[in-house]
Amino acid sequence: MPTLTGSRAARTTTLCVLYAAQGMPWGFVTIALLSYLAGQGAGLAETAKISSLATLPWTFKLFWGPIIDRFTLRSMGRRRPWIILAQLAMSVTLLAMILIGDLTAEFETLAWMVFLHNCFVSLQDVASDALAVDVLLDSERGSVNGLMWASNYAGTAIGGAGMGTVIANYGLRPAFCLQAAVLLGILFLPLLFRERSGEKLLPWSKGAANMEPGEERAESIVGLVRGLAGAFKAWPAILGALFAYSASITIGMRVAVMPVFYTQQIGWTDARFAQVEGGIGSAAGVLGALLGGFLADRLGVKAVITLGVLGICSLCVAMGLSDELRVSPLFPLVFLLGTTFCISLMTVAGFAMFMRLCTATVAGTQYTFYMALANVARISGAAVAAYLEDSGYRMIFLVMAIAILIPLPFLYLIRGGDGPTRGGAHEPA
Repeated sequence: MPTLTGSRAARTTTLCVLYAAQGMPWGFVTIALLSYLAGQGAGLAETAKISSLATLPWTFKLFWGPIIDRFTLRSMGRRRPWIILAQLAMSVTLLAMILIGDLTAEFETLAWMVFLHNCFVSLQDVASDALAVDVLLDSERGSVNGLMWASNYAGTAIGGAGMGTVIANYGLRPAFCLQAAVLLGILFLPLLFRERSGEKLLPWSKGAANMEPGEERAESIVGLVRGLAGAFKAWPAILGALFAYSASITIGMRVAVMPVFYTQQIGWTDARFAQVEGGIGSAAGVLGALLGGFLADRLGVKAVITLGVLGICSLCVAMGLSDELRVSPLFPLVFLLGTTFCISLMTVAGFAMFMRLCTATVAGTQYTFYMALANVARISGAAVAAYLEDSGYRMIFLVMAIAILIPLPFLYLIRGGDGPTRGGAHEPA
């Protein structure tokens, strides 16, 4: 079998499939499950709690990063043991949800099981990103990063539209079983491909650690923390952190608001919302990811991020100010697809910028810190949406429009994060 370092096809396929596996739980929870609960009468406070608990484990990425860098079974590779563990646990926690009695009545239990499940999804994400750092060549990082994010949206489509259709026709438990089976199937890829030649395929197989020069001793966790603190003495790194947080508040509001707004205000069924948001909505996300990577190579990341921000702002203003547009048969669809496209556009460009802002000695941990901040902001956004529920959806959409503009000053004060995305950019870890 080819190794990940020795075969571009093997590493690209593995990374893309792992990213699709991360997208499935996200699409399932934030699209299929939330729309189902909204259709059963859940309010914005309930959907905000689910989306917050689904997002909270992604803030743990800051802690996963140093742990993964420091501890591993090196004879099986630096990252594979963590990926295998996380992928297996993702499947097991899904199957455990079947044991919950009345899934809609036992809301608290369901919410915390969603939290536990996403703890392992976030672990898989960090380990997969770290694997990308290790095995991708500088010349392919831009293109493969776009493919990975597009694959994430493909997974979101499966988890959202696919599982939403299963829920509508067969119920929640069959959806849990089917998704667990798919995640177990994906587990075979990291089981089959070694990172480097000579390593063990499984713990009981023959082989030994095959380390690159400089990898013989992993840095201590204390050393990584000190290095991270040193990296954030630079203003571009600080501004990048402010941008990472402020750019994601509106995204968090959107996740919490959309299922309730579309099912209880627009009049869509929960199945229709799941199929549109998870189906053609995910297709819009894939297009945004691919186009975002292409344009970032040519226009620079700041220009692409600005396009995405202005697009989201314009759509939110239109939805907030125009009663006619809110009840029209076409604009709700345009809003849903347009915001997804613009979020994907700015996300991929933002990834490239964060990679360039990272200090080489702590690149993986620093990048993870940026991603953790973005996820904290999504939780904040969901809380803001729940707080504004009594103010009405006009106010919610206008606040979303204002919030998405906040990161622009931080963006244009950053020096060193713009330019083409290819050639030496760090992948996430």
